[in-house]
Amino acid sequence: MKGAKVGALLLAGGFLLVAGCFKGGVLNRDLVFKNKNGDVVFSHVYHVKVKKQHCSYCHPKLFKKRFGADKFTMQDIWNGKYCGACHNGTKAFDAKNPKNCSRCHKQTGREKQ
Repeated sequence: MKGAKVGALLLAGGFLLVAGCFKGGVLNRDLVFKNKNGDVVFSHVYHVKVKKQHCSYCHPKLFKKRFGADKFTMQDIWNGKYCGACHNGTKAFDAKNPKNCSRCHKQTGREKQ
């Protein structure tokens, strides 16, 4: 009986966490990473709702769940880490191809020349 209560609490907690992500949480907005080469805009809506990827596809295997907790470079991505696990030209567009820079990096006019 005690095990069933613990299981129910864990299930409820997991539901609230996921519900919080959907209802006004990070899944319904873009995340913007400040970058000198153009801010990087990541769309949870596109990756989760359009591409039908579950949270566990990226978290915690590729990224921590807290925004900004991961510090990485383009070299990391080119080496197949973080975004580069998919953006390798096979699963998704190739982050190494210079023609694709603007697909993530959005120019705002404040970038360093």
